[in-house]
Amino acid sequence: MSNMTVSRRHSYASSVTSPPARCSQNPPFLVVIAFGCTIGRKLECNEHRETECEISNFTIVESMDLSEYEFPDHPHLAFGTYPHSDDSTYVVTIGKELADRLQSTEKLEMQNVSLQTMVLWTNLRSLDASHNYFFEMIVEPSQNYQLRELNLSYNRFQSIDFVQALPALRTLDLRHNYLESLSISLFDMATELWKLNLANNRIQTISTDGSLHLPRLSTLLLHDNLLSVLDASEWRFSMLQELNVARNRLRYLSMCEVNHSFPHLQTLYMDENRWECGHLNATIRQLHQLGVKAMAYYDTEDQEHCNTAIDEICCY
Repeated sequence: MSNMTVSRRHSYASSVTSPPARCSQNPPFLVVIAFGCTIGRKLECNEHRETECEISNFTIVESMDLSEYEFPDHPHLAFGTYPHSDDSTYVVTIGKELADRLQSTEKLEMQNVSLQTMVLWTNLRSLDASHNYFFEMIVEPSQNYQLRELNLSYNRFQSIDFVQALPALRTLDLRHNYLESLSISLFDMATELWKLNLANNRIQTISTDGSLHLPRLSTLLLHDNLLSVLDASEWRFSMLQELNVARNRLRYLSMCEVNHSFPHLQTLYMDENRWECGHLNATIRQLHQLGVKAMAYYDTEDQEHCNTAIDEICCY
């Protein structure tokens, strides 16, 4: 029977363009066998790694008693061997018991380990839980969470109410989830947020409950959704430089809102929508006057259906 193994490894880029081959449509059926030889064992990091403590070849599922196991007291933990192939590590859940024992961990990586639910702890500053089946982040509103970097891309979130408890967030990656609607007012307390990636979801509507000011937001990525209207009238994103709304269903964009809500906008990706040609022509002309680059995000050669284009932006 395989023992639980721990090692350190070098850091690597957390952003990837496609899910690993291991992920399938449905979570795997797990047989818990990996802990059989490790009762009472203190896990140690192997010396041949340098910067982070990597734990692999083990399984954690709901209701498992972890009291016999002593996890490494390390500021940077990594569950699994991603991006390297690993079919032996599953962390289906991180409950309160384990979260309490990981209080000294400030950075956690656990990509492609079949994670579904997790209790967040206050000292965690960076979390990459991409490429899982993750759908529930458990937080307590009264806690002072320090999380700054959060990568939840390629997961199954349908709701992100938990972000209301994360005022220290600086970057949030929610690409490739199951979001269909969103109240952007959830980010009202996230005044340090500078990059928000909501691309490749199923978002049809973005609502706002009153005026929303995100003073540091520089990049907002909304491409590859189902937006037919973008109402930015209540947004005050004074430092926004890049806005990507490519590959949606937009027909119209209010330049009054753009000028008012995004006064420092530099680049607007707006291709593969349903722009009316007359409106698009006027919009691009006004963008040029404001010094904003209207650009195509995708290869224009792929737009075989496009008969009319203005600055490589297709219109109808």
